[in-house]
Amino acid sequence: MNAGKLGTVGLFTRTTIAAMMLFAGFSQASAQEATDTEKLFKEGIFLREQGQVFSSIEAFETVLSNNPSLHRARLELAVAYFRALDYSQASKQAQKVLDDPKTPENVRLAVLTFLAQIKRDEAALTAKPHTWEPSISLGALYDTNVNVGPSGATLPGGLILAPGSQPKEDWAGVLQAGLTHTYNSPLVLRMGETPARFIWQTSAGLYHKGYFNEGAFDLTALTIATGPGFIAPGKWRSKINLQVDDLYLGGVHLAMYTSIAPTFTWQFNNGELTWDAMALQKKFKREVDIGRDSAFYTTGVSYGHLFLQGKLAAQGGAHVFTEDADDSRFTNRGWEAFLGVNATTWQNGSVFGRYSYRKAKYDGIEPVFNMSRNEYENRYEIGFAHNFKEGLMKDWKLSGSWLRSENHSNVSIYTYERDVTSVNLARSF
Repeated sequence: MNAGKLGTVGLFTRTTIAAMMLFAGFSQASAQEATDTEKLFKEGIFLREQGQVFSSIEAFETVLSNNPSLHRARLELAVAYFRALDYSQASKQAQKVLDDPKTPENVRLAVLTFLAQIKRDEAALTAKPHTWEPSISLGALYDTNVNVGPSGATLPGGLILAPGSQPKEDWAGVLQAGLTHTYNSPLVLRMGETPARFIWQTSAGLYHKGYFNEGAFDLTALTIATGPGFIAPGKWRSKINLQVDDLYLGGVHLAMYTSIAPTFTWQFNNGELTWDAMALQKKFKREVDIGRDSAFYTTGVSYGHLFLQGKLAAQGGAHVFTEDADDSRFTNRGWEAFLGVNATTWQNGSVFGRYSYRKAKYDGIEPVFNMSRNEYENRYEIGFAHNFKEGLMKDWKLSGSWLRSENHSNVSIYTYERDVTSVNLARSF
């Protein structure tokens, strides 16, 4: 259920309740109810509006067990079931009110509208339990400092640079392809007072960056990922991702990475707060990388917020990390933070900007320099994206970016600058 649909549901529920309150005097209402029944009825409404839908359902069920003809309680119960994503029961309770010949015409119209909404949402929930999404991306980039190699996130400590090493510039072609399968369970799970849906997502992907002249720095990654997730519409979502990455550098088997990464996102009005973590095991294959095998751990939080009716988005966050390698020279720990913005600037198009800072301290001693590395990195990125909605390029997305990295280290050979300019054309099917 997407965000737009949730907004419609919320609006419909509020207006429906208002219309149904016109029904308050129907079928032996409050004037003939005992005081405790009226109190329980009000408690049911309060609990539902506070998000405690299952306790609300219990309260209305109790009211109806003593007063089966109190249809104002039955309508409120139907709304509670609707919010609990139990469309079958919501429809059943609303239909009982509709079938009563004494139901006023204005109330019958509201109930018919409510039943139509239930039918639409139920169809959306059960329509496609299995979805497949292939994707492809083709691109090109220009790299001003190829020989610093993959970042430290891929290769602990980065490539071992030699004194006097000079930057090498080169163009590269980039290919990405993937296939994602999502299982959307039609069952609704109760988690405390929150109704949630269960999903399981599996994906396979290929990434290849091939330089035109500096083939020793070509990078290929084969990825398989899978894991369960839970979605409580409008409240929170969570996922656990299990992933294996097989990496090749310059056509030679580089490493096998295995990771587990849980995430949890709380949703607010126009905002989201996310906690995430990852445990990553890195196993290297080349003899030159003896000592790099490591266990990497990170955790942190980020917050995103929408402004100007969603036309402007801002996000920021911070993480801490630690990496324990077989050779202390590659063991490091530190923290990183980022801040980014994205703005819709033309029809179907947007621009973005992002700044990140990363600081790391290494344990072991660097040969020749006889000191431990202590460094920080600044990254600046700007870019654009445009979605084609018609014509020959319909459903394709064109994007481009410029990324500047500035690494500062007390070990001089690891101080460098790098600019990568790229453009990509991508599509999901």
